[in-house]
Amino acid sequence: MERIERPAPDRQTPRDRSCPVVWHPDYEVDIGPHVFPTAKYRHVRERLLAEGTVRAEDLTLAEPAADADVARVHTARYLEKIRNDAFSLQERFTLEVPFSPALRKAAWLCAGGTMQAARLALEHGRAMHLGGGFHHAFADHGEGFCLINDIAIAACAVIAEGSARHVLVIDLDVHHGNGTADIFAQDDSVFTFSMHQQNNYPFVKPAGDLDIGLRDGTGDEEFLDLLEASLERILADRVPDLALYLAGADPYRGDQLGGLNLTMDGLRRRDRVVFDRMDRARVPVAVAPAGGYALRERDTVEIHCNTVRELVRGP
Repeated sequence: MERIERPAPDRQTPRDRSCPVVWHPDYEVDIGPHVFPTAKYRHVRERLLAEGTVRAEDLTLAEPAADADVARVHTARYLEKIRNDAFSLQERFTLEVPFSPALRKAAWLCAGGTMQAARLALEHGRAMHLGGGFHHAFADHGEGFCLINDIAIAACAVIAEGSARHVLVIDLDVHHGNGTADIFAQDDSVFTFSMHQQNNYPFVKPAGDLDIGLRDGTGDEEFLDLLEASLERILADRVPDLALYLAGADPYRGDQLGGLNLTMDGLRRRDRVVFDRMDRARVPVAVAPAGGYALRERDTVEIHCNTVRELVRGP
């Protein structure tokens, strides 16, 4: 499968560089007392605007995914359950967040936002989505805070539209991207790479194209060395038309749901490795923040902001 040839994105100097950023205020859903801080999306946006990393003109308001886009990934039976709130008690338990119309709206907006970020990345070289990364949703059910899989929906959309033939998913959340791996298990057009804590959720980890399960307490240098080697290996085999990067904040050593030992500096260096490696290979990259559950919410916000700071910094 040959890579699609397109003009190289216009590269500005770092000082003048802008980066499209997709967001929506309705990502912040009231789910009651919960480890998942949905307010982080608002706090990240506010901080980036206040410090000037993102300008108002860089922001694009997310639009909900069309049902047809979602249906490329999720089964008709599952979508009917979502429409009618027809979940069993076990399905609600597995989802791990309370279902509501607001959650459904946010999920469709996040899927649309990741699709928009993917298209903007193909146009500009880089794009950020201040939502999304719900990689635990399977074709026929949701789990682990994830109702529908925006990453899979975006990958399938750009392939269906003909703007990409091959998509690389770089999943650096602390948790294995089980839903994404399962969805694309028989699909050679999407390469799924997950580097995660092995002894952590999910307990059953469907095989992706490249899975690296890290030992508990893995720190910055070991993580970064493995990341560099893995990206080198992936790109040596085939250069994708687009990378979808899940820049999870939960490998942080202060995360409540993680067991790795990465520092804030290490996570920022992680982002830099991904962006620099994709730049050298001339691969557009769209970013989603994925998970983050630090004991102090401000730490999660800072990690997500650092990802955007590195993205805007440019090559």
